[in-house]
Amino acid sequence: MQESADWADAAAAPNASLVTRTQALLNKLGYDVGAPDGQMGEKTRQAIKSFERRNGLEETGQVTIELVTKLERLTS
Repeated sequence: MQESADWADAAAAPNASLVTRTQALLNKLGYDVGAPDGQMGEKTRQAIKSFERRNGLEETGQVTIELVTKLERLTS
């Protein structure tokens, strides 16, 4: 049973390249996440929450398709 839970957690976690892209986009918009490293650290979570709050998105602190779409739209 634990194996199923581990698999679900892995499937739900964004890959490092998507996290790196999200970090770079947040930095470009003035949210300080530090150097993009692909790790979902506390600085990244807080920057995401701040961005979500300011842009009318549900405040999750997680990388989502909705978040990345909004970031890309604002930085293109």
